[in-house]
Amino acid sequence: MTNIPTEAGVPPVTGAHHAAFRCRNAEETRAFYEDLLGFPMTQALDIDAHPTTGEAVRYMHIFFDIGGHNGAASNYIAFFEVAGQGEAAPPFEFKRQWGMDLHFAMGLADHDALSIWRKRLLDKGLEVEGPIDHGVISSIYFHDPNGYRLEFAAQNGPQIEQFTNDSQRSHAILRSWVERGL
Repeated sequence: MTNIPTEAGVPPVTGAHHAAFRCRNAEETRAFYEDLLGFPMTQALDIDAHPTTGEAVRYMHIFFDIGGHNGAASNYIAFFEVAGQGEAAPPFEFKRQWGMDLHFAMGLADHDALSIWRKRLLDKGLEVEGPIDHGVISSIYFHDPNGYRLEFAAQNGPQIEQFTNDSQRSHAILRSWVERGL
């Protein structure tokens, strides 16, 4: 069930299906997400043409199931390795300025799960930042072999209540930001 209002006759969005990123090496990426994190690879597509323009481009497109399926919504993280362009893949062209730039967050059930994941990642030799208390959520951060910053987040209270209660206030905060010209 969604609590997002829709116009009459417009079907509701069921949630995120996937987020897709470029990668340097599809096998290196697969090993990280499937072997280290335990996210099963559910799809590998060897594609030789751009899907919308038909332009010749060879790429491998891989999908990993990150869980949390809810009705029609699916939750995947996907990657593209373009043949012959591995080292040119972002974020290597992206100038990282702050830790909050370009990151992908995945939800966890609770703070116990956050602690277990933190220990697992540290035991696997990854650098982990956090947990960091952001008020609404607490998070840990780490990087994949492509340089993408990943986040595991656990709610610090009932999610629906927090985000519903903050909706009106959030619009006022944004309006104030815009009016100040920041």
